[in-house]
Amino acid sequence: MIIPENPNTLRDKIEKSFIQGRFDDVTTSLTDEVLATQKDAELYVWRGNIWYNKKKYDKAIADYNKALEINPKYEIALYNRGLGLVAKKEYDKAIVNFTDVIKLHSECAYVFYNDRGMAWKAKKEYDKAIADYTKAIKINPDFANAYYNRGLAKKEKNVDLKEIKHDFEKYLELTIDENDIWAKYAKYYLEDLDEKINDPELWSISQLVNAIRSTLLIEEECITHYSGLSVLKSLILDNCKFKISEGNFMNDTSEGKELFDFLKYKPNRLRKDGTYAETFTPKTFIGSFVTKDMHNDLNLWRFYGKEDGVPAKGCAITMHMQDFLEDIKDLLSNEVKEARQDDESDINFYRVAYLSHGTTNFYIPNSNKSGELTILMAKLKEKIRFYKVKNKTSL
Repeated sequence: MIIPENPNTLRDKIEKSFIQGRFDDVTTSLTDEVLATQKDAELYVWRGNIWYNKKKYDKAIADYNKALEINPKYEIALYNRGLGLVAKKEYDKAIVNFTDVIKLHSECAYVFYNDRGMAWKAKKEYDKAIADYTKAIKINPDFANAYYNRGLAKKEKNVDLKEIKHDFEKYLELTIDENDIWAKYAKYYLEDLDEKINDPELWSISQLVNAIRSTLLIEEECITHYSGLSVLKSLILDNCKFKISEGNFMNDTSEGKELFDFLKYKPNRLRKDGTYAETFTPKTFIGSFVTKDMHNDLNLWRFYGKEDGVPAKGCAITMHMQDFLEDIKDLLSNEVKEARQDDESDINFYRVAYLSHGTTNFYIPNSNKSGELTILMAKLKEKIRFYKVKNKTSL
């Protein structure tokens, strides 16, 4: 007869293995049979945490659910389940979950408000996110993360610049490690904010640029890439990376240049350090991707779906756009050994806009925003025309 381990002894063993990073030891010890015998909510949470660390979120959530069946008011299980739902991008469910754990009136409520705020922010419901961060700060005025996150939400919402500045300054005031990656970002944001506060016209131009980007932003589920079968093999079997190219290297050399010609603006070569750039070519980053509706286009098969230069002998690779973007961000953060910055909006897919020859009218294929873009571009041109700051590097 095998005598079951005392639950407390088993917990100590599991906790020690978890802290030492011996995750497989935990899952080996906490089999379904053992957990069914012990009927201990905490042990389910420990195994759920292992699955979470291994990014097996469905399994993690299943274990947190089991823990909650044993103890419906188990705070850690509720909170961790919310984190699992956020990781799966099931933000609505995560918000309900965080709301449930907030109702327990825990001493850690400020943490739960902060995480619910992050779920609201992920849904771009910035007012609700800011409200939750504010509640977290009211409970714990020294909670640095809530100031940082509130600053980001205000930044995304384009609220008063001085309000945003206050939040990042407060974060730095409360942050112990000044070399922390988030502290570096906060300092960067503060420099940018100071520049815009001191130059209201630049701020106005920046807001116009953001509005223009919004009209061009692609928010579809999938995108398609035409290429050769050998490229498909490299990407899938050989685990190679996509190459992100620039407009200068595409077949249309006017890309990028047309923007400056329309604005009647020649970029300043002066760098922030006072030196001059040796060369400057107006550039736009570009990737050879099209929206899902173009996944079987005769012209694209002819020009890009090639293998060994033979048209229509290649392939069209269709992928989930958001997953692809997440992979790019993860890859970049791992390569520089720094934390991901989810709030930066410069890694996205945008539609190409065309300027009708001899006119000031812009055209965006497969979009109803051409008229809106034309109006915004005219405003930008006018703003730049009257922008008289001597050093235009930031422009």
